[in-house]
Amino acid sequence: MAATMLLNQALFQVSCTSTAPRRRINLSQRSSLCLEPFGSITKAFGLKATEAHFTMAMHKVKLIMPDGVESEFDAPDDVYILDSAENAGLELPYSCRAGACSTCAGKIEKGSVDQSDQSFLDDGQMEAGYVLTCVSYPTSDCVIHTHKEGELY
Repeated sequence: MAATMLLNQALFQVSCTSTAPRRRINLSQRSSLCLEPFGSITKAFGLKATEAHFTMAMHKVKLIMPDGVESEFDAPDDVYILDSAENAGLELPYSCRAGACSTCAGKIEKGSVDQSDQSFLDDGQMEAGYVLTCVSYPTSDCVIHTHKEGELY
């Protein structure tokens, strides 16, 4: 019983006093979570704590609005372009945020995106350069003309 209480206190103490920085990771990397804050506990049980380092690529995204106003911002490769634009203080049209409609449609002029989460655009529209900003990750620096929903019909 005393050992259980000591262990519970140690767990509480480590979880409350940990100064390890929090890291945002991709879901595909979740199996490699950092166990550093629990090093002393994992060693007590014969487990090995490891440090995981993650880096995300940053890309320059330039959005060209219908009135010709251009806005450029840095966008991580693991955040949707619409979300990065909103974080940069820009307002873009959206509706579903799931890639199932065309409200957030844009047309890419330069660069590339990963929009594998979308289900609305057909292959011809994607080949023509249309993107859904709500489910598009930048994979390079890119230039996108926004508000292109009307061109899809």
